[in-house]
Amino acid sequence: MSARRKSGEYPNLLARDVLAGGLMTLWRNPAGKPFEERDVWSPAVTWETTADLAEAFTRLEAEEAVLAKTNAFAWDTDYGYLSPDPHHCGTGLTVEGEFHLEALHLIGDLPPVLNALEAVRFQSSSIVEDGIRQAAHIFRIRNSATLGIPERELLKRAHHLFDDLITQEINARRSLVEDTPRIIEDSIARALAILRAARLLAPGELLDLLSPICLGTTMGFLEGITRAETIKLMRAQLNVPEMPANTLEDDRKRDARDAALADRINKRFRSVGFSAYAEDCLK
Repeated sequence: MSARRKSGEYPNLLARDVLAGGLMTLWRNPAGKPFEERDVWSPAVTWETTADLAEAFTRLEAEEAVLAKTNAFAWDTDYGYLSPDPHHCGTGLTVEGEFHLEALHLIGDLPPVLNALEAVRFQSSSIVEDGIRQAAHIFRIRNSATLGIPERELLKRAHHLFDDLITQEINARRSLVEDTPRIIEDSIARALAILRAARLLAPGELLDLLSPICLGTTMGFLEGITRAETIKLMRAQLNVPEMPANTLEDDRKRDARDAALADRINKRFRSVGFSAYAEDCLK
């Protein structure tokens, strides 16, 4: 690793590899039906980086202005915009980002980081697939309240918090390489071993196994597969419909699906392995 450091090379540590953009939404209910969930309007815009938040809010305000020309919103002088969901009262603005926090998980800092969000009125939601909680360690982070917080202040808080999360994950990735390289190497190696040899793979399990692979491709530690392909494989597992498991026939169908998936993944990952760069960096 020292030779790589001296030559000026270092694993990829980029914000865009931690934060996969997000969504900004305004929640508005009609004046005549302030507490009917089915009547809610929710104009939304996407954003890519935290630097885009102000511009995204400007676009969202423009969409709201168009909606307001032909509709009256439920609004109160004390509570702001009214909604059946308390989280949407006040400004009714939610800012959500998607984060891949695999390194924080590997160094053991993920639970306190997620718990700290509650103290600043943000919350996290994770993926649950095939009984696996926090699958792939992908989290959606969003503000949990909009009452008493002006829009611009909320944007400022979200910007600061999201940047802080990115910094913590990048620092965790750096720490893995500099202080405990065997941990990240072991995580990737175990995932590769299962992906190459498992005879049954459920979509949720595959999603979870691809998380350290995604981290490995991001940091330049793997060859034979790209980060883009890994992410595509991960996304594909999110759209797999649930299969019933009430009868023996259901079990057979599930096993057949998992066997076919395992065969495809075995074949694909036979040619995937650690790069020469990883050999230098993780020893």
